[in-house]
Amino acid sequence: MKLNNLLFSGLVAAAGLGLSASANADGRNPGSLLLYPEFDNRAGDVTVLTVTNVEDAEIDIEFMYIGVEGAGGSPVNCEEFNRTATLTGMDTLTLLTRAHNPQQERGYVYVFAKSGGQATVHNGLIGSALVINGIENFDYSVNPVSYEGIAGDVNGNGLRDLDGSEYEASAGEILVPRYFGQGGPFASELILIGLSGGAAFDTTVDFAIYNDNEEMFSAEHTFHCWEKTSLLGISGVFDNNFLRDNTNHDSGEIVGASDYESGWFSFHGHIANSTTTSIQDPAVYGVLIERAGDVGVSDLPFEKGENANGALLARSNDGQF
Repeated sequence: MKLNNLLFSGLVAAAGLGLSASANADGRNPGSLLLYPEFDNRAGDVTVLTVTNVEDAEIDIEFMYIGVEGAGGSPVNCEEFNRTATLTGMDTLTLLTRAHNPQQERGYVYVFAKSGGQATVHNGLIGSALVINGIENFDYSVNPVSYEGIAGDVNGNGLRDLDGSEYEASAGEILVPRYFGQGGPFASELILIGLSGGAAFDTTVDFAIYNDNEEMFSAEHTFHCWEKTSLLGISGVFDNNFLRDNTNHDSGEIVGASDYESGWFSFHGHIANSTTTSIQDPAVYGVLIERAGDVGVSDLPFEKGENANGALLARSNDGQF
């Protein structure tokens, strides 16, 4: 069967709602550090980023942009570009990342609370990001990952340690409740962020991919620092024709649109390597951007367990500072 444009748009919009999840086990809470999965400053693209202070107390915040493409699209190695702002009580700041950071074109951003120039606990930050792709005519919005602060820079290494001591630990496993079979109108992408090791490390991620009838397939993917890649760039298992013709899929699903396949997947860090050091079980984060034609939707995934190996963002080959 063929979906008309109206029905198709409705299907994708509902799909986006289906991805809604909590960044913390007890709800999506304000934090002391916010991790925004993407900024895109390329010509024709716009990223609108918001940070809001929901507490009465004034607080300084530092924006740390981690770029993988510099001006003109040249590759850079997780380069940092930072700015500091002050939020008064109940204040909100919205900005275009292109104006805020003209030095970089693509990457991710994290924002953390400061006092006296040092990281501090201020669990009153919330935010959102809107990414508009003017060239390919689609956009999506997603909230940042919120990490509650526990203490300041406990070990004095100058990093934001996501270890359950300075900030709450990162997720042990990322769970994505649904993907569409790729091909035809669907061209979804996955953002991957390495949270262990830092700028000197490549991270290998293990995937468990399920069709709509409980069959599991495995895949492995290696990336450096930050990557936005197509699902088919990770594994051909995501292909709609493969799922339909080569798996024991449920012929009655998607209910109401059975010509389209679907499934779900999970992933976790396997190993992160620099030229001198290996880190087992590295922390990673990822966000699925479901894209179909000119429609794009996204939200944070579900999470399972904890991984205390995360830190933002080491520069050394041993990942310690």
